[in-house]
Amino acid sequence: MAVITITRNYASGGRKIGRILAKRFNYQYVDKSLFQRIAEDLHVSERTLESFEGSREYRISNIFSKLFSQNYIQRIVGHDRSVVEDKEYQKILRNLIIETAKEDNVVIIGRAAYFFLKDMENCFHFNLIASTDSRKKYAIENLKVSRDRTQEIVEKHDNIQLWFKRSICGEDFDNQFLFHLTLNMSFVPLEKAVEIMESAVNVMGS
Repeated sequence: MAVITITRNYASGGRKIGRILAKRFNYQYVDKSLFQRIAEDLHVSERTLESFEGSREYRISNIFSKLFSQNYIQRIVGHDRSVVEDKEYQKILRNLIIETAKEDNVVIIGRAAYFFLKDMENCFHFNLIASTDSRKKYAIENLKVSRDRTQEIVEKHDNIQLWFKRSICGEDFDNQFLFHLTLNMSFVPLEKAVEIMESAVNVMGS
């Protein structure tokens, strides 16, 4: 009975590892489903929320609005809103992650879950890192990213993640002591990483 959070560099295999761990432990797996619930609670479209996470000063434009039909937006949340406030987003994200964790037996990917759950007992926080070259290779082979765009996409995701963590976690965004274990996926095969994390949870939770 535990909660596992996985924080990771883009294209380091975090989602794949999370799904495998969830299956082995028979836990619920949460990544984009949590993201969708945030959008519903904020009464914004999922696309608006994606843009908020990618830009500090995001404002939905008329051009953007025309890209998505009202039927699509209404199907997601009932109506759309043009601005997502930082504090509002943080509050709802925090509450959703804590409530999800209270259900126990869950693997949560990203969304700064390690930060919001740092004081909760029986939570195990893992951090996956990897070199740029390793992630470019993973992105090409597993995420269907075109070879000529890998550098651009990896850098873009890194910048978004850095801004997101700073915005949500503040000065503590880069505190490595919040993690039980950090794995360098440039050197650790994915299957081995799963074994290590599974063993760590079993040992620390016993």
